[in-house]
Amino acid sequence: MEFEDEETKNIKIILLGESGVGKTCIINRYINNEFSSDSLPTIGSFSSTKKIIKNNIKYSVNVWDTTGQEKYHSITKLYIKGSDIIIFVYSINSRFSFEGLNYWYNAVKEIIQREKYITAVIGNKCDLIDNEEISEQEGKKYAKEINAKFKLVSAKEDVGINNLFNSLVDECIFQLDTKEKSKQLVITRTKRKKKKKKKCC
Repeated sequence: MEFEDEETKNIKIILLGESGVGKTCIINRYINNEFSSDSLPTIGSFSSTKKIIKNNIKYSVNVWDTTGQEKYHSITKLYIKGSDIIIFVYSINSRFSFEGLNYWYNAVKEIIQREKYITAVIGNKCDLIDNEEISEQEGKKYAKEINAKFKLVSAKEDVGINNLFNSLVDECIFQLDTKEKSKQLVITRTKRKKKKKKKCC
């Protein structure tokens, strides 16, 4: 899909969570529809881009992968700012990764001083249900507490990831469109008021 010399709108998605939960694999499944069991731990942060068209408008969906290693937490925080969609990731077979979500949630609340960003909690590796340490009900409960969407997914088995990302992006586009329409309405009303003042004079 060619986007050169065309005006595009950007959507920033960031995945946050402890090391080993499968953030890189989730992104690779969404962007390239691929899975590799040999993925190395992410050091720092990097982004991948997916180009889409919705309602004849071009969008660049920039998905940021981040390291979950504690010694790099301060670096990861730098990439949270400006995110439109924030996805908190844990592994269903790791209680440690689930309990670590609170750290990332609090970091987001500290860094992003606005209300209208979209959040989701996803339990990855649902193919490992036999080794489950966090039930679906527990995951849903936490997501509800922080007003986030919830989804169980598997990057390995290609379960739920595209549906989740597509629904989050659609919601974000709707918000952007609503914001743009509101902005245009304010501009139109301001112009009308100025015209009325000129006529009175």
